Amino acid sequence: MWNISNLINIILGSAACLLIAKIFAFLCKIYFLTALSLSSIRSNGSKKLFTLLIVFLTCIILGDIGWILTLSRKIFAGSHEIKIITFIARMAWALFITQYQALGLFLEHLIEKKVTFKPQNIIFSLVNFCISFCFLYLALFKYYVPSGSIETLEFEKTLVRISYIVIICWFLPVMYQTYKKMYWLRLPKILKKQLQFFIGFLIIPHLFLEIITSDLFPWISALLPINQDTLLNLSTILESYAIYHCCKSIIRLRFLNFSNHVVERAPFNFINDFKDILEQLSHVTALKELAHITQNFFTAAFTIPAGRTRLYVRKTELDSKDDTHYDLALITTKVENFLANHDLMTSPAGALLRQSKIFIKDELEFTNFYEEQSALSKIIDFLDSINADVFLPIYERQAITAYIIVERHARAGKLYNNVERDEMLVFTSYLSNIINILKHSNLEALLHKEKELEEELYHKHQEINQYKESIKSFLRTNKDRKIGIVFYKNRRFTFANQAAQELIEIDVNTQEGHPIAQSFRQLARNVQQYKSSQTLFCRDLHNNKLILSGIPSLELNTVIIMVYYPEISDIIKTQFEFLKDPSAWDYLLYLETTQSGQLINQLIPGNGEMLLNFKINLLSTSLSRKATLLEMAEDDLLPTVEILHHISLRPTLHILKLTIPEKNDEVALKVFGINPLLDKNEPEALLQKLDTIGTLFIQNIHLLSLETQNYLAEFISYGYYHKLRSDHKFFSNVRIICSTTKNLQTLVTEGLFSKTLFNELKKTSLSMPSLTTLPDTEINQLTSGFTEQALKTQTFKNLLELSDKDKDKLLDQRPGSLQELKTKIHQVLVHKSTKHKIHDTTEFDRAYHVTDPELAQAIRMGKKALKDPQTMQMLWNKFKNQNKIATLLGVNRSSVNRRYQEYKFDE
Repeated sequence: MWNISNLINIILGSAACLLIAKIFAFLCKIYFLTALSLSSIRSNGSKKLFTLLIVFLTCIILGDIGWILTLSRKIFAGSHEIKIITFIARMAWALFITQYQALGLFLEHLIEKKVTFKPQNIIFSLVNFCISFCFLYLALFKYYVPSGSIETLEFEKTLVRISYIVIICWFLPVMYQTYKKMYWLRLPKILKKQLQFFIGFLIIPHLFLEIITSDLFPWISALLPINQDTLLNLSTILESYAIYHCCKSIIRLRFLNFSNHVVERAPFNFINDFKDILEQLSHVTALKELAHITQNFFTAAFTIPAGRTRLYVRKTELDSKDDTHYDLALITTKVENFLANHDLMTSPAGALLRQSKIFIKDELEFTNFYEEQSALSKIIDFLDSINADVFLPIYERQAITAYIIVERHARAGKLYNNVERDEMLVFTSYLSNIINILKHSNLEALLHKEKELEEELYHKHQEINQYKESIKSFLRTNKDRKIGIVFYKNRRFTFANQAAQELIEIDVNTQEGHPIAQSFRQLARNVQQYKSSQTLFCRDLHNNKLILSGIPSLELNTVIIMVYYPEISDIIKTQFEFLKDPSAWDYLLYLETTQSGQLINQLIPGNGEMLLNFKINLLSTSLSRKATLLEMAEDDLLPTVEILHHISLRPTLHILKLTIPEKNDEVALKVFGINPLLDKNEPEALLQKLDTIGTLFIQNIHLLSLETQNYLAEFISYGYYHKLRSDHKFFSNVRIICSTTKNLQTLVTEGLFSKTLFNELKKTSLSMPSLTTLPDTEINQLTSGFTEQALKTQTFKNLLELSDKDKDKLLDQRPGSLQELKTKIHQVLVHKSTKHKIHDTTEFDRAYHVTDPELAQAIRMGKKALKDPQTMQMLWNKFKNQNKIATLLGVNRSSVNRRYQEYKFDE
């Protein structure tokens, strides 16, 4: 321990180190003095206080100069005495008491508006004059007398001790009175902050270090493990830092009223720090939502506890008496009286409010403390009456439409600086625009219109994509236009050109059981029978449509058949007569030429009038994202929903199947969520979870409670929803599909179903024609289509094809749904294959009963799906189980596992 203290004394006790410390202290005081002088020039602060502080700083700066010169002489001149340095040092001691007298008067003037020259000040001034005169006598009349003489040295030491005693006897009571007044008098908060910094970081450290480094109390130095020079060096360093810190702190606290606001040097970064709040403002649809957002903003930006900030929106005579406009509480009568009695244009208080744009009580009290004005006094009394730290008006065309009140002592111990003031004003400028829009516009109507326009735009965009896909299909087939010519004579077909062979690719004479050969023979028989041109559609070996057009030849019993890929007109004209709306001809084209159309044709393989118009409605609905109501057999619901979901290109389908009426808002909790204040551990709402990526299918929507139905109607109409027991709105883009087995119109009449929801759902509803009412021809078309889907190959098609008797039997036992019809057809095919003993060799489509288009495609791919990362990712997302995937594809689990390791799917 002794070695450490000895080392400190060697390093810090040297004259050179002390000289450096004194120079640093001198520079810090010069910096403080310069900063105060510049602030005084730029402002109208108190000149009397500024003068007293300048006197104090000048005196201690002069003392530092004396120390610097004395130490320089000691280092560079040794024991040789330099008269001018001795003179300056004595002059500094002459001003030693003066600096503390100036400081004491400064403290008295700082906390009192009017200061009288008290008797003790007169006595202290006389004592100061006598001691200063003695030092001046030594400096002027003992200039040529060596300072080291015994008589002069003892006299100087005595004067120094007397100076310290006088300072202690006079200045300590002044400090005590200052502290007492600081805590007992009603001083402005900013002034108290200034005094805390000024006294705590400048006066007390300076006075304490002056005393312990003096010879007045030598026993203090004896108790310390360091010598006097080291102590003086340390005290100088600490004092310098205290002055620098004090200067930076009190200048920004409107010291001596040099600035108009408390200053903060931090950069203004409002947009980056509070962009989430601004995003919430952009989604506001009602005034009552603004209070919550305002509280969140003041909590995040200024660390003000929630509930200590209140937003009031003033009502006008034009406002209705409903709850359209929001007040967190009753509008304060005192605020309204103040605004009514102090006009913004004529009243001084009103003009001050218009000019400053914000009332911050701490700043107003501080300004009024030195520059008392009647208008400021009225404003301070007003803020006291409403118990406010901040009164922040919100303007619209020079009129106050709303205001924000921050309660008194909302954040104790902290002041509002200029950056925070600017942030509040920027926030209110945004808030003003939102309030203006909400009060003068029917925002809900605008949101409803906007949502309709977005849905219409989306629908048109999807139609354009379908049109492009359709045109591309014709461009691919018509790039090299081929027309094949085939002659039919004596029950044989003869290819007249190479194009015919390229288009057909089989020998229609020898492969009589092939569907293409059967189509050729049927066309030829029809032409010969009716002696007129006939047209027939068939498909080539690549499943592309072909047109067979036959005309009778001039030669007897000869038919000329032309084979070519269809054009747009060829596809449309065959079904155009079935359209209820001729303007929907483009959807005929999409059904035949696009992937979406192929999926729908696979779901409903029939083109009769009723089925065709339903398929067009289904395709049109698929290209939209409007909420849809399905009215059809329960077995056909899921396949239809999966078609709608798949065509909309959304990855997630969530199904809510209701079997009993909703109780205790259980479905509403799942769909909309609940106010986090009521349940902090609430699960994520479905509308939030499925936002932009999902489709929500609610089966048996009539079982929802009326409250949940109204919540759902609001979401469908405007695109936003409320959580239960909450007024905050959340926007979501989820496709809603509903189904019902009841007559909703009847339920609405009976008051059992929401009229608002019914009006929204009936805009887009799909009602599949019942199979019991379909004509026999359309049922037969469906039967033929499903039969073709079930058989994967054409090997035993002739044996397994349903006879007229089989079709009649199906007509007699007419099923109620498409899925039931498919099942019956599959049973008939299995029975026929078993009867002909070809069941084991007949290849039925494994995806025949699968309704999900993605799963059906994966099943048909079989083991080839293992090589497709997208298909494997889709299967993994659906099942999350390698065994199920392997069973579905008909492969070993090890093969799936290898692909799983290769693709590294997210679990």
